[in-house]
Amino acid sequence: MTNFQDAESHYMQFEHTQFTLGFRQALEYGIDYRDYEKVDRLPDGILLMAIAGVWGDYSGIRCLFIDETGQTYRRHITGRAGQYIIRELDLNAKEMEVGQVVVADNG
Repeated sequence: MTNFQDAESHYMQFEHTQFTLGFRQALEYGIDYRDYEKVDRLPDGILLMAIAGVWGDYSGIRCLFIDETGQTYRRHITGRAGQYIIRELDLNAKEMEVGQVVVADNG
């Protein structure tokens, strides 16, 4: 079994089905965004699994990911007009799903 599969089974034990969570709600599920490495951009060209998007203030969301090696990432996204676009994924964080596998393109 690969580290990614181990990580996937670990994180999939969370019972949250909605990607976006409030801070306290995330803590109730055992997710603390402060444990994730803060990055300005997600690493290019590697598989990442979406864990959760933890709301910050009214215009920000902290998107949490894990890679195949078990390394975690926290990407802060500021929204505009209800859109929270993660540029390197070309996805709106509000539309992501728990466990969704993505690959960043920092092209």
